[in-house]
Amino acid sequence: MTDPIVMVLSAMLVGQIVLSVPVLLSHQRARTFRLPLVLFLSACGVLAMNTLVQTFLPTWYQAYTVFGFVMLFVLCPAMRLYIEGITTVDSWTLHRSQLRAFLLLWPAMLVAAMIAVLPPEQHHALFVKNEEPSARFSILLAVSMLLLICMWLIECAYTLIIITKRLFVFNAHIKGYYSNLDNHHFYAAKRLVFALICIWIFVLFTTFLSNLLGQAILTLRLEVFTALVLIWCVTFFAMQQKQRLLLPLEFQAAGTLQGTDGTIVNELDNKKYAKSALGAAQSKRIVSKINEAMQDQALFLDPNLTLQKLAQATGVSPNYLSQTLNETLGVSFFDFVNQWRIEASKSHLLSSKSSVLNIALEVGFNARSSFYKAFKKETGMTPKAFRQKNTEHRRV
Repeated sequence: MTDPIVMVLSAMLVGQIVLSVPVLLSHQRARTFRLPLVLFLSACGVLAMNTLVQTFLPTWYQAYTVFGFVMLFVLCPAMRLYIEGITTVDSWTLHRSQLRAFLLLWPAMLVAAMIAVLPPEQHHALFVKNEEPSARFSILLAVSMLLLICMWLIECAYTLIIITKRLFVFNAHIKGYYSNLDNHHFYAAKRLVFALICIWIFVLFTTFLSNLLGQAILTLRLEVFTALVLIWCVTFFAMQQKQRLLLPLEFQAAGTLQGTDGTIVNELDNKKYAKSALGAAQSKRIVSKINEAMQDQALFLDPNLTLQKLAQATGVSPNYLSQTLNETLGVSFFDFVNQWRIEASKSHLLSSKSSVLNIALEVGFNARSSFYKAFKKETGMTPKAFRQKNTEHRRV
């Protein structure tokens, strides 16, 4: 008899996806880049119906396994396309060439066709009773499915690597234009991606080890509950992500991320400055202008300071500013501004009794965690340790 708790959790998971999909598609501006995510969630919903269909609609179970097997191979490419959509600098739309991402879908459809024509008694033995196939066609089907599942596991690992690599590159990329990455927009995106990566690790962990050990490493209840929590996290943060992580138009010429395979076009490296007319003497003048603007106008105190705002304050183009910071000073815009904030915070830490959080907010940080991370990177110690150490020195 099917576990009623598993049934309830599965129904909750499917219901959650059914309710979430229309909401995700209701925002017209976000609809384009959310389509791959909707496809991913829909595939998850179909796969989550396995126990429900097998219990309540047994006569339809063979048709379900045909469709469900195909949906398994939608997960990876749909997720890669979604991550590409929210991290691409230029405008992004779905196009025909992206069908290459669904490479494994075509052999999966062929195997699904084999499942469709499998005699009902053989299907029941193979998919319900989990018996070893005896008929020649069943053996061929089982071997084909095994090979495709192995390829799917490889694709899952590949997807995890590509997503992680792309996000690291994009994170480094946006540090060239923003001084704070703690606004709700980036926060929701980070949590969303973290939940997606957790799903991938969970799938790889449970599927690979279960097959390797020949037995389930987690109970079915725990698997379904974990899937429910992770999918809830994905839908919750996806609803907060109402726009792509799109850089302003004035920044788009500086670098572009493209491709579901993780390739980067026009990366932030010396190659992009190869044709620049900026000379060493001009770079030095720009450095002076930047430092004067930061010192005289205290621009670093603005938590929403961007490269474009600094360009307006100095009268220097964003591209020249970026090149000067990267090549002459050897830092990103993000790190450059934070250096000024850290220097300003040192005097506050020593001269006032304000909390670390208040000081962080006063000097331009949006979060205590970001302040701690930047401070330790710059000084090698936490703000609290810095305050204690220098206070003790003064007493001595």
